Amino acid sequence: MLHLGLRTKFFLYSNALIVVTMGLVTVLAISRERRAQYEAIVIRGRSVTEALSIPITDALMYEELGLVTETGLIENYISEMLERNHDLLRYVVVTDSQGRVTHSNRWQVLGKPFDRALGREAIGRPTSVEIHTAPWGDRVLEVRTPLNISTKFWGSLVVGFSIERIEEAVAAIGERAAIVALVLMLGNSILTALYVETLIRPILALYQTMKRAGRGDLSVRTHISRGDEVGGLARAFNRMMDELEAARGREQVRLSRLAHTEKMAAVGTLAAGVAHEVNNPLAGILTCIESLRANPDDEDMRRRYLDLVHDGIRRIEHIVLNLLDFSRPRQLRPEPTALNHNLRHVAELVDYQVRKHKIEVRFELDPAEPVVMTDHFQMEQLFLNLVLNAILAMPQGGTLTLRTKSLPGKAIADVADTGMGIPDELLDRIFDPFFSTRAVGEGTGLGLAVSYSIVEAHGGTIEVRSAVGRGSTFRVMLPITREEQKEGGGQ
Repeated sequence: MLHLGLRTKFFLYSNALIVVTMGLVTVLAISRERRAQYEAIVIRGRSVTEALSIPITDALMYEELGLVTETGLIENYISEMLERNHDLLRYVVVTDSQGRVTHSNRWQVLGKPFDRALGREAIGRPTSVEIHTAPWGDRVLEVRTPLNISTKFWGSLVVGFSIERIEEAVAAIGERAAIVALVLMLGNSILTALYVETLIRPILALYQTMKRAGRGDLSVRTHISRGDEVGGLARAFNRMMDELEAARGREQVRLSRLAHTEKMAAVGTLAAGVAHEVNNPLAGILTCIESLRANPDDEDMRRRYLDLVHDGIRRIEHIVLNLLDFSRPRQLRPEPTALNHNLRHVAELVDYQVRKHKIEVRFELDPAEPVVMTDHFQMEQLFLNLVLNAILAMPQGGTLTLRTKSLPGKAIADVADTGMGIPDELLDRIFDPFFSTRAVGEGTGLGLAVSYSIVEAHGGTIEVRSAVGRGSTFRVMLPITREEQKEGGGQ
């Protein structure tokens, strides 16, 4: 579909308006001129015809009475009238009472019947006038009048007047209108160029700035400084962007606080597993120390047990660092993030809960390593929230599937369980803050709400498919750029 710019539209609309206006004016002028010229020719035609009919009627009467013996008198009248009105007259025809041509300047019709001759019934009627096409192709105004005195009828007089003057006047008006229209269109094009520079260009600049803002860049501002409505619109846009930027800052602070609250709740959930994981190597370390005290001189035992103590301490350090790394507050910092790594690390964090609930973890990770531009730690919190929800949905055990795949323009991560599922009537509410199906004291109700906010902040979407008794699948879809695809493909 063709999309026209504001400049082109204005140019087309203004010139179209000129063309339509000039067209209407031309039509009205032509109609008026045609009517005026027609009326003028009709008046002149009737005057000439009626003036010519008087001597012709007298000549016919005198001939009939035998008072005139001179021949060619009517021909002289016709010739004299043609000479006086040579600019207008085209033919003169005199017929007898039977409609046969007796006199005419067109010798071809002499002695022949004239099909438009008037009969006796025309006596007393107004002079007949109509447009007629002559045999040679010209259009003429034909005026017909009876030749009679009282009831005495000798025939009719038919005079043809050229209407070429009408056509010439109409053509001249059309030419003048076309010239005026072209001049107006040229002037309009010049004015349009000036108008674009003074008004439309700032509007187009504001439009481009708004497009950048629509793509998420809230730092853009317009520098249009005018005292008219466009300037007012630009100032209103800048105020709106200031308010949106401030609102985004407040939203990020709120999201950060909510996310930290939920993170601390998750840390509490992980604490039992951490305590268990730390307790086992600590018990081994204490056993090694007691054995070394009982046998202080056994060099072989000292070397062997010191290695075991070192391994146990390193294991405890790894577990504690993992927990501290996850719980430490951080600023939002988008960077290339591998979703496969996020899911593996989350699986490591919940290892104790998984083993405790007899849950099997399956990895179906895309070998192409989908990489997205996100905050690494917020992604881990997002997946940890979803995994902990999945574990709670399988109190009797089941299968937890962590899946990734790449599609054109986006990366997908699935967290699927074979747990209790979510009733259909609750699916629309699970992302609401503080909504929870757990018993009081078993959760904050913020996990999925925070997850939704994290995904939305990164320009992605999250959706859920669930069936009661068969489990749920939470799907996270995040935008991926070509550069991120290249980077992910190279890992």
